[in-house]
Amino acid sequence: MSYEVMVGNKAAATAVKLARVQVASAFPITPQTTITQYLSEMYANGEWDFDFVNVEGELTSQVVVQAASRVGARVFTCTSGPGLLYMHHPMQVTGSSRLPVVMAVVHRGYKGMQPDHSDLMSQQWTGWSHWYVEHAQEVLDSILMAYKVAEDERVRIPIAVGYDGYVLSYTAEPVEIPDQELVDEWLPPNKAIPPILPDQVDPETFSRGWGGGDPQLPWKTHHEAVLRVEEVLKETMDSFEKTFGRRYGNGMIEPYMMEDAECAIVAMGTIAGTAKAAVEKMQAEGKKVGLLKLRSFIPFPVKDFQEWGKKLDGIAVVDRSICPGKGGPAFSKLRDSLYDLEERPKILQFHAGLGGKEVRTHDFEMVGDRILEAAAGKEVDLVTWV
Repeated sequence: MSYEVMVGNKAAATAVKLARVQVASAFPITPQTTITQYLSEMYANGEWDFDFVNVEGELTSQVVVQAASRVGARVFTCTSGPGLLYMHHPMQVTGSSRLPVVMAVVHRGYKGMQPDHSDLMSQQWTGWSHWYVEHAQEVLDSILMAYKVAEDERVRIPIAVGYDGYVLSYTAEPVEIPDQELVDEWLPPNKAIPPILPDQVDPETFSRGWGGGDPQLPWKTHHEAVLRVEEVLKETMDSFEKTFGRRYGNGMIEPYMMEDAECAIVAMGTIAGTAKAAVEKMQAEGKKVGLLKLRSFIPFPVKDFQEWGKKLDGIAVVDRSICPGKGGPAFSKLRDSLYDLEERPKILQFHAGLGGKEVRTHDFEMVGDRILEAAAGKEVDLVTWV
C-alpha cells in the first residue's frame, strides 16, 4: 500500500493499471483528456502488458472496446460531455450485447464546458449501470469495484463511473493505492463468455433473443440483469471493505450522520461532499438533517429509500441535472420509489450546480432548513433552483 497526491483523472488511470486492463481505447476531450495522457504514458513506459488504441473519435473508441470485450478481454474507455453523446449508438449495442465494459465519464454539461450531470443522465436507456462518485479515492475504488460487478456472471452489464469534471478531474488530493498483489487476489481475470446465438436463447443468462424466440425476451433478461447489480454491488462492497478497509455505505447509497435525523438531503457527486459540511454544521445547531449520498443511479436503490422513507419526515433531493419539461431525474425516481408507502415523507425538489454553478455550504443549509419547514407542515416551494 502506498499514498500519492493525485488528481481524479490519474486516480482513474491508476485503477485501470491495478485492474490489469488488457485493452483501453479513448479519444481526448476536455476534461477527460489527461486520462488519455496518463494511459498513453503508461503504455509507452511498458508499465504493464496492455494495448492502448488511439482512435479518431468517441464512437470508434466504444466500438474498439466492444470488440475486445467480445473475446474476453478486460477493457476500459473514458469520455466527457459531447463525446459521450457521440457514443450513444454504440453504447446501446454494448448494453444489449451484455458486455462488461467499464467507462469513466468525466462530467461536462452539454450547454457549456462546465460540469453537471446532463451528459450521463442522457444515457439512461442504453442498458448500462450508472454510478456517481464524490472524490478521487472513490474514483479509484469504484472503478475496481465496477470490474468486479460487471464481470460477475449474474450481471455481465457495462458500468459507467461518473465524476465531476474540473472539480474532481483536475483537483489533487491524497489517494491510497492498494498493493497490486492484493488487487490481483481480489479481482481475478475476466472470464470469456461465448456469444449466445439467435437460436440459443437462454433466459437465465443473457440473450440477444431474436430469431424464433420471444422478441421481448432480450429486454426482459437485460432489465433483470441490471436489477441484479444491486445484490452483486452490495456483496462487492462487503468484500472490498474486508480486503482494502474502505466502504461507501452499502454501495447503492451512503448515509452520513443519519442516526438521529428526521429529514435527509439526497445528493450525488462532488456536491455531496459540500452537503456533508452543511449537515455537520446544521446538526451542531440542533437541526436534525442528515445526508443520503446516492451512488448508484441505475439500478436505483428503491428498497433502501423505501426503508428510509418509513423513518423520515422529509427528503430534499438535489439534482445536478434536469429533464426539461419533467424535472430532476433523481427526484422523479425517488418519488416513484416511495409511492406505495402508506405514509410518505414530504419530498422537495432542488436543482443545483448545473452549468458548473458553484454550490456552497450555505446553499445546502438553505435546503436543510426548507425541508425541515416542509416536514413541520409549513407551506414552501416544491421546486427550488439553488
